[in-house]
Amino acid sequence: MIVTSEQAQALTEHLIALELQLQRAETRKNKAQLNLLLANGFEEIAASGVRFDKAHVLQRLPEEQAPSVEAFDFEVRLLAKDLAQVLYKAKLRKAGELQTKLSLRSSLWQLNSLGWQMLFHQGTAVLPASGPA
Repeated sequence: MIVTSEQAQALTEHLIALELQLQRAETRKNKAQLNLLLANGFEEIAASGVRFDKAHVLQRLPEEQAPSVEAFDFEVRLLAKDLAQVLYKAKLRKAGELQTKLSLRSSLWQLNSLGWQMLFHQGTAVLPASGPA
């Protein structure tokens, strides 16, 4: 699998844009848009440890108030010609909550006839530091 630095940069920018699109309130409320961004076999493991499939996400996200998300420190890894991993950190604050929670995020994106679709996503909570180890 030979990828030029320009191709790698373009893919990195594209996949980060797709991740950020999924975090926007207008995308989360749009079932048709979510359906295009999430692969049919999509699965999520939330920071709480709860597992969700695509049908559950399509039902839940449009009904909930989107959290405030600040995503940063992105890293994109091309695992195969049609599979990439996006890693990043996110500061998330749910509606009505004052506390912001930090998590490590990982998504697998698969290229198919519809374009790049998210196949898997996991958020892992980062606990506040309790002092020197």
